[in-house]
Amino acid sequence: MTARARPILLGMSLLLCAGGALAQDIVLPPAPAPAETPPPTEAPLVGQAIDAAPAPRDSTPAQPVAQPPARTLLKLRPQAMLPQQVRMGPSLPQPGILRLTGEVAHVDLALDMPADQALPDRLQLTLRSAINVLPDSSVMRVAVNDGAPVDLPLNSFAGFTQLDVPVQGLVAGPNRVTVTLRQPHRIFCGPDASFGVWTEIDLTRSGALLAQSALPPTAQGFALALSQQIGSGLPLTVLADPEADPAILRQLTDALGETMQGQGWINIRSPYDITPRQGPSVALIAAEAAQIDYRLDGRAAPTMVVEYQGDSLPPLTEALQELAFPAMAQAPLLTPGQTHSLQDLGQTDIIGNTRYFRQDVAFRLPDDWLLLANQKARLNLQYGYAENLPRGSILLVKVNDETVRLLPLDRDGGRLQDVLAVGFGARLLHSGLNMLSFEMMVPGNPPDVACPPRQTDMLVVTKESSLLVPRAPSMELGGFSSALSGLTAAGITADPNATERDRMQMAAIQLAAGLRPSAQPDAAVSLMVMDFSTLPTSLADVSLRDLQEALFPTAAASRAPAAAADAPAAAPAPASNFRLSETEPAPPATPDNAGGGGAWSPLAWLNGQRERLEKSAFLSSGETLSQWLQGRRGDAMLITLDDSQPDALGLILGPEAQTAGISRALQDLRSNRLGQGAVALLSNDGGWQIWSPIETPRLQERVTVMNLFPVLGNFASWSPFLFATVLLGLGLLSVLPALAIVVIFRKSRLR
Repeated sequence: MTARARPILLGMSLLLCAGGALAQDIVLPPAPAPAETPPPTEAPLVGQAIDAAPAPRDSTPAQPVAQPPARTLLKLRPQAMLPQQVRMGPSLPQPGILRLTGEVAHVDLALDMPADQALPDRLQLTLRSAINVLPDSSVMRVAVNDGAPVDLPLNSFAGFTQLDVPVQGLVAGPNRVTVTLRQPHRIFCGPDASFGVWTEIDLTRSGALLAQSALPPTAQGFALALSQQIGSGLPLTVLADPEADPAILRQLTDALGETMQGQGWINIRSPYDITPRQGPSVALIAAEAAQIDYRLDGRAAPTMVVEYQGDSLPPLTEALQELAFPAMAQAPLLTPGQTHSLQDLGQTDIIGNTRYFRQDVAFRLPDDWLLLANQKARLNLQYGYAENLPRGSILLVKVNDETVRLLPLDRDGGRLQDVLAVGFGARLLHSGLNMLSFEMMVPGNPPDVACPPRQTDMLVVTKESSLLVPRAPSMELGGFSSALSGLTAAGITADPNATERDRMQMAAIQLAAGLRPSAQPDAAVSLMVMDFSTLPTSLADVSLRDLQEALFPTAAASRAPAAAADAPAAAPAPASNFRLSETEPAPPATPDNAGGGGAWSPLAWLNGQRERLEKSAFLSSGETLSQWLQGRRGDAMLITLDDSQPDALGLILGPEAQTAGISRALQDLRSNRLGQGAVALLSNDGGWQIWSPIETPRLQERVTVMNLFPVLGNFASWSPFLFATVLLGLGLLSVLPALAIVVIFRKSRLR
């Protein structure tokens, strides 16, 4: 195949794979069915218009049919990144599906309209509600910018229903679409009922309809479609030939990932894959000249075609400037030793009006902040709540999901309370991202009757509430937290010796593209994506079987039937360490079961005391990695490749690991500074389990009179046993001078 024919064939395949499923947001003009249609001789190129169907083979001339113009949908997208876990208020439990949970919910959506085009007077909303929603009292209020709001009923219970909403106030450029819900439960009232009422909006089928000619294939049109795609939680599809150079593909995805600021993720597919896809895409094509072009595919979705020659891509700087995403706002940095109000932390008055309510206030502490002793932080809480709340109503104040105060809300309500000083242990905080949470639960009265309508707010926490965190010496615990905070996309590579090298390369590309920029990038930090082909030196003491059982969920189950099939039928059963019947004789004593119910052994007692002492002597787990892995299952494991090189990390992928989920979990581990360890196992539910070895905290400043006691407190809290042993040793040493003085003076007296 010549170099000229290859991009043509690839362009044909792009249209064919797009034609597998027409986009739901495109309304194509109807065409009369021909009596006989000759087979097409060649598929059109990407962006080439599709000819209308030929007229039937009939002598009667065809009658002209009026056809409406083809239209395209400018989709709505959330103005801020939303959580993927269902919670009160907005969330994205599925890509492209916005869920609003609770009796009262609110969300701000963005809609970008092109300039120099006629603005529509209505929006398209595709939504459905839970069957628990009471339709007679439920309403959705939609407002655009400062226009008049429109009320819509919530009665779509069988499935998604498309509604045309007349709106006012649309302008060229960015628009704010405000959606407010009131959706009480049909039957019940209480915290559980709050989760039972929700309304979902299909963002892929919600927005403003415009004529397709109003959005020509340009860089601006592609940038607009990409922002809608990423904001809805959907991936950007990169179409690349399976035989394409991985280095060229990595250059492209790194540039796209840097442009998206880690707010989206990339799905790499073959152009010959006919599986339906949504939204815009980027096609990487080998050609005789390096250039960038924009076209519309068979779904009328914009496509950026990147043609490269040899091992060089066309200049992407100018093209990617149109795709520039705003940098994600980081949580404010709290200065230890100074009082900060919630307003200083970017928070307004917190108002809760659902029976279950939770609001998180994020803030960051310096990377070298460490307090492990009993120092106290203080929250000066100013709050109020409604009067006559049902008995049992409570407010929980939490720090990093640890409850530090429980406040009753069923007495003395109807006013702002006096400022309450809430003290809590500073050891609950850590360097990096922290969360101060307010969680309210109001039971129903009675719980089996729909909640009565309210005219007042249930809870308010004022923005004047303040937080004070004590100063700490510049110290760090051992682990990969510091390395993760400096990791960049260029530092993520694939293991060249991996058995599944292609899979590791694709995983490295996707992880790098979905990584958010670091506040303090460090080029020395690296992360190698690997499998079980080669084990690093840090895992020399761990057996391959333990690792496989941790990352292969079906390894143990599949091994058991095979062993049973191979075993002879008359093989004697091994001795058991348990009894199922009182009449069954007790099993003979063996080295494995002797000790608990057998004769007392001094050696066994000493071993047990030694294990208890090791587990309680240090802040770490006190277990070896093999012991810690017993009974744990996960999809991926983050490790340090070499204990002497803490900046070299490795990520071992299991056979069922999903790169998109790992990318989000890795970002959470990086932001929350939970990686104070040497091994982290990603569980199947998306959470991390951390194993920490015994490693002394590192002091990064000189010991002075001002920081002496906090430093000693950190060492004492890290290992009380070791600290007490040192004090005991110093006490014994201090006796020696006293004994020497007594002996000397006694000798002189005897003389």
